[in-house]
Amino acid sequence: MTHVFGDALAISSGKKATRYFSAEEITYPGLENGNVFIATRQLVHKQTRGMCEDAGMPCLTDADCTVGGSGTCTPNGLCNEISWCDQDKPEIYEIATSHLQIWTRSTIQFVKIAPERIFSTEAKDPTPKLGWNTFTVQDLLMKCEPLPVRYEEVAELGAAVEVQFLWECSVKSKEECKPSMRARRLDTVFDPDNIGFGFSYPEYVDDDTRFRNEVRGVRIFFRTSGVGRKVSVAATITKASMGASLFSIAQIVADLLMTKLFALQKKYNARKYENTPDFSEYMELVETRKATAVSVDALTEEERRVQAKEALWMAKLNEED
Repeated sequence: MTHVFGDALAISSGKKATRYFSAEEITYPGLENGNVFIATRQLVHKQTRGMCEDAGMPCLTDADCTVGGSGTCTPNGLCNEISWCDQDKPEIYEIATSHLQIWTRSTIQFVKIAPERIFSTEAKDPTPKLGWNTFTVQDLLMKCEPLPVRYEEVAELGAAVEVQFLWECSVKSKEECKPSMRARRLDTVFDPDNIGFGFSYPEYVDDDTRFRNEVRGVRIFFRTSGVGRKVSVAATITKASMGASLFSIAQIVADLLMTKLFALQKKYNARKYENTPDFSEYMELVETRKATAVSVDALTEEERRVQAKEALWMAKLNEED
């Protein structure tokens, strides 16, 4: 939040009065970091100390009134005791602040992937520009989703609105990254039975006189979030290798689902498997032949035995000669 500019002149619909409201009075209690309050309606009560009904002290019996005081419970269900008493009917101001302009600034930095870059709505031009970094109260209300909110709908009770600046940036790109904006109304979500936004604060004239201000308005919360993108060779290789390893698992899972769980599993099985003739007798014959067949090693051994026998016979023959 940078600045708010605008003012308003209002005529009281209660006690006759006319009042000028500056930007500081409209945004009381002042700008905050990321938040701002814009008044739309204000009641001013002139009060003095005295004995009267205290609207903040409901009761059923005298015992419900302030302990140690001389308060009594009235038929109106309020304690009659020493309090701040209204001296006249209040001044009621309907403040036309839909035109009030709010100059915003959104900045984001993606520290982990690009700590050297800062993205900001004031990167090239820090001056206020309506529609880019400056918006009226009416503009922000109309950006609410899912339904736009009209200023006239919230002028009496007020509202709480969240405005988000969403950044989606390629941190290595030289092109300017621009945020998009989204808004939503919060008071209807958090407490549908007590919508609106308001507060009250006193202004003391002396020890016995004050003005109590009841203010209603639009409370706006500004938030910044975003996503930064950058191509990473290491991450690409890791994801590719993981995808390749999971590809075989995907085939197995798909096969199990189609053949075990799907309604057409019989058709899948019929196309996956092909029934062949029964070769059991042939296979038994093959195994029998393998069992009775003479191995090469056996033939070699038998040949060696015969050769040894012939050599022994030739040796005996030579001895006899």
